[in-house]
Amino acid sequence: MDNNLVGQTIQGRYYVVSQLGRGGVGVTFLAQDRQCFDSQCVVKQLKPKTANPQALTIARKLFNREAEIMNRLGHCDRIPRLLAYFEQDHEFFLVQELVEGHDLSQEILPGQPWSETKTLTFLEDVLEVLLIVQQNSVIHRDLKPSNLMRRRQDNKIILIDFGSVKQVSTQIIDAGGQIKQTVAVGTKSYMPMEQIMGRPGFYSDIYALGIITIQALTGVHPREFAIDDDGEIIWRSQLNPQVHYQPRFLDLLDKMVRYRHQERYSSAETVLSDLKQLDATQNNHKKTLIIPKSAPKPQPQPPQPVANTNPTTTVANSQPAPIKPKAIGQTTVITNSVQFPPPNFNSPVTKSPKSPKSSKSKSKILSLLLLSSLALVTAVGGWILVKQIKPQIELSLYENYDLGFRVDYPQSWSKQNRDDFLARGAVFFSPLENDTDQFKEQISVLVEDLSRDLSLSEYTKQSLAEIKQLSDPNIGAAQVVAMGANEGRQIIYQGEENGNPVQRMQTWSVNNNRAYVITYTALPESFNDYLPTVEEMIESFEITR
Repeated sequence: MDNNLVGQTIQGRYYVVSQLGRGGVGVTFLAQDRQCFDSQCVVKQLKPKTANPQALTIARKLFNREAEIMNRLGHCDRIPRLLAYFEQDHEFFLVQELVEGHDLSQEILPGQPWSETKTLTFLEDVLEVLLIVQQNSVIHRDLKPSNLMRRRQDNKIILIDFGSVKQVSTQIIDAGGQIKQTVAVGTKSYMPMEQIMGRPGFYSDIYALGIITIQALTGVHPREFAIDDDGEIIWRSQLNPQVHYQPRFLDLLDKMVRYRHQERYSSAETVLSDLKQLDATQNNHKKTLIIPKSAPKPQPQPPQPVANTNPTTTVANSQPAPIKPKAIGQTTVITNSVQFPPPNFNSPVTKSPKSPKSSKSKSKILSLLLLSSLALVTAVGGWILVKQIKPQIELSLYENYDLGFRVDYPQSWSKQNRDDFLARGAVFFSPLENDTDQFKEQISVLVEDLSRDLSLSEYTKQSLAEIKQLSDPNIGAAQVVAMGANEGRQIIYQGEENGNPVQRMQTWSVNNNRAYVITYTALPESFNDYLPTVEEMIESFEITR
């Protein structure tokens, strides 16, 4: 279809009046609905990057799922209502409510910082909408000034252009029609690192909103902010030193834009809770705030040692820092174990004159050596015994009523729900071991609606072909396993994630036209560390409908 649709009628109903904008993924038009009193609406044309039949099938499925998500958000009057969606000539169209007003790129201008009061009002306004979005398990993915509209009738902020819908047009699909890679959706200046790496969460939208707020408060575009050695943006030095700001408000903004999402606000609800405790007039009588180049990061408190009253026993700290569990057959830290003093073979022995008793002295020495060796063997034996004990991991229940499954997962792991183009379910991320640990092992539990009734063997054949084509051409046959009470299949294969070689174990089962897939991803050198945890999750998995 011709990209210039002006003057044409689409779907026999929507007459295209003018072009409103053009981007990398499609074109936006102003149209009239000829079947509804010529009322004005917005028509968005989205074009997949390939006309491959298999690719179009994938794009159609993703597009329909995204339309369902947008329809679910339609009850909120701060998000444009989805009026219709359809496919025509292998292109996809969304018809949405027209919002009369202007986007905030016309208000947030370079060199024109907002007052603190105006900024506070703006932030609370957007958070109220974002709260509704997150309550529906949706991530916007592309918050920026041009995607925030100021509605003319009431000056309220409206969220437009959800980034997830753009995935229809940003899929990199190979000649076989398979998704090979997904381009990170968003705008670089407002995207946190986890989103750039393809792992967005609610906290990613919090980061973007924090950056927009800082941009409004300072009048400086985020691309001009410097970055310190910890990856944190240096923005406080851009504030007007003649203005008196609330320190608690600046601290709140710092927490919204932390480099590590673990140190950031996790949801709009938590930000709103802190924001409502501020008073726009509080602290304004104080002297000018001394503004550091970068806010200090919170320092973790070192654990307090527990007094050891038994000299032969090692006492574990009452609140140990979380550590990664080790697999069976790897070293396990032993607490409350008896410590045997090692024999001191280097101690000088005083020689005595030769006498008939010298043989008795030698016997005593030999006896001592024998006893020491026995103690050493006992200690090693105890260590080997403890080494074989499977570490105890505290598990919590995750249950998804809509998708009809439940599974146990490690209590210390973070959880992120997924409901987007590519998958529905949940992903669980391991905690980082230390400051140098840059990779979070993950276990995803996802549900795929099958286009037709497939048996387990048919789905397995299809999955192996996809893995062989996209990840590991050397994979072997899938093993028969139990996935909870269901028969499943399992394969271990090599792959790549964000340029890092990874090892994956995928386990799946099929039930009532749905595939349930548990995927474990780790660096090859640490793959065995979490196998006991993964096995427990697979064993606990249950289909509830």
